[in-house]
Amino acid sequence: MSQTGPTFAISDLAREFEITPRTIRFWEDQGILAPQREGSKRIFTRRDRARLKMALRGKRLGLSESQTDMLNRG
Repeated sequence: MSQTGPTFAISDLAREFEITPRTIRFWEDQGILAPQREGSKRIFTRRDRARLKMALRGKRLGLSESQTDMLNRG
C-alpha cells in the first residue's frame, strides 16, 4: 500500500485519545472513520485522526452522534 503522510494503527489512536479500540470501531461503524485495510489491520490516516478528534470533542460537549456526524461531514 502506498501511503503519503503518517499513518496510525488502531492501538496508536486508542492510546493517544485514551479510549478503547472498540470505541474507534464504533466510530468506524457510524461512518465517521474510513480506515484502509491491510488484511485485517486497519490503517488510519491523518484525516481519520482529525475526524476522530472532532467526534470525541463533540461527544464531550454533549452533541448527539448525528450532530457530530454533521460536523464531520460539513
